Amino acid sequence: MWNIILFATITIVNGYLSFKEDPYDYTNVFPSIGELPNGTKCTKVDAQKLNPLFDQNQIIFSGYLSVIENSKSCLGFIFYGSEKATQVEDLSKYPTLIWLNGGPGSSSQLGNFMELGPLIMQENGTFRKNIYAWNKEYNVIFVDQPIGAGLAYPEKQSDVPTNQKQIGQQFLFALQQFLQSPEGCVKKNAIPGLQKSTWFIFGESYAGKYVPTIAKAILDYNMNAVDQIPLKGIGIGDPFTDPYSVIAEYASYSFNLGLIDVQERAQIDSILVYGLNELNKGNSLNARAAFDKSLDLIGQYDGGMNVYNVLQYGSYNNAKINIQNYLREPLILNQLGLSADWVYKISNGADGPVQKALSYDFMLRDVVQTVEEILPKIPMFVFSGQNDLICSTPGTLRWLYNLKYSKIDEYKKKDFEIVKLLDTEKIVGYYKQAGNLELQLVNNAGHMIPTDQPQAALEMIMTFVNKHKN
Repeated sequence: MWNIILFATITIVNGYLSFKEDPYDYTNVFPSIGELPNGTKCTKVDAQKLNPLFDQNQIIFSGYLSVIENSKSCLGFIFYGSEKATQVEDLSKYPTLIWLNGGPGSSSQLGNFMELGPLIMQENGTFRKNIYAWNKEYNVIFVDQPIGAGLAYPEKQSDVPTNQKQIGQQFLFALQQFLQSPEGCVKKNAIPGLQKSTWFIFGESYAGKYVPTIAKAILDYNMNAVDQIPLKGIGIGDPFTDPYSVIAEYASYSFNLGLIDVQERAQIDSILVYGLNELNKGNSLNARAAFDKSLDLIGQYDGGMNVYNVLQYGSYNNAKINIQNYLREPLILNQLGLSADWVYKISNGADGPVQKALSYDFMLRDVVQTVEEILPKIPMFVFSGQNDLICSTPGTLRWLYNLKYSKIDEYKKKDFEIVKLLDTEKIVGYYKQAGNLELQLVNNAGHMIPTDQPQAALEMIMTFVNKHKN
């Protein structure tokens, strides 16, 4: 995600939190989409015409991927070929990384233009080249999903997934469109071998749910498929995989940083205990209300600290609104082959189709079991910024420690190894591995590690991908 989007209508009745259903009328969320592409579409983009900062040989595709048969609902994407690929035929020589932001309902173009893409949007509305872009080494595709997020448009609310299983099924269908459809990028642009080259999926925050879910869908598909998808590994950054473990650490993490006092911690802890009990009873919406209320109180007590990076106040920067405006420009959309009839939003608020559909899913813990199922089959890299409050390192360590995995005892006994930058040998984090489980803590980084520590982020991804690509 860019971030976990906070919303809830919360009241306190007789001393207890109560979640009130959002009164927004969703019947008019969807515009007339008669002019939108009817299914999968891939456009080869003139990179320098799009932006002269791009290298002359930069390969870019963009477009849409159907998620359901006989429906106009599609995911939206922007694909960058590795900078080492000078022609389309070279793309299959390099691993392809899928990047997903979370939310739920955040656009993955946040990752593209604020974190790890080749061009970074600045607060003044201009771009700068990213010397630590992940497509320095690899092909990278930024996919807006589920439908209703960012460039991904839903034909109707009932198409928007309401649970993780539906998310996995729709993404698998879309990926098959990219690789196998006559209108998909691989066949339409004659990219030989890309469907058989190495693939990885990475994501951030609420994508800590998406990524394992999608990986399971792909692995299940591969069991009986002739045209298998060669998924080699996954990575989740500052993940919201287990909401229970994440929120259980809010009060102690804030207290240990000196953001709240003893009595304030006690108040927040009481709310969190209520929320955790509600979650255990299956009352996901009440647990969500406690989640939102606890963060709201922490924000009141600490004076507005950035919950995504506790060393900052306010938001990361104002670039996200610039990204939204950029991806609404008719000229830009025309060059990308994208429709102007679906109004791009950088994130879904309470009035968005994704938040509405996934409101119950938000606090569920089912993806932990998904991780336990796929971990024996595929490497998983977990990375966590030490300054992130909303998906804190202690919360991540908690659910990893409790995984049911054959190598978990080995993982628990392992000490961290120091991680240094390759050029300066500056210490940037700590790493350990047991079997397919790999973990790296990143110093002086918050929720968006590629934004806060771009060099460290690129180097850790290179280490993981290069280890598992063959």
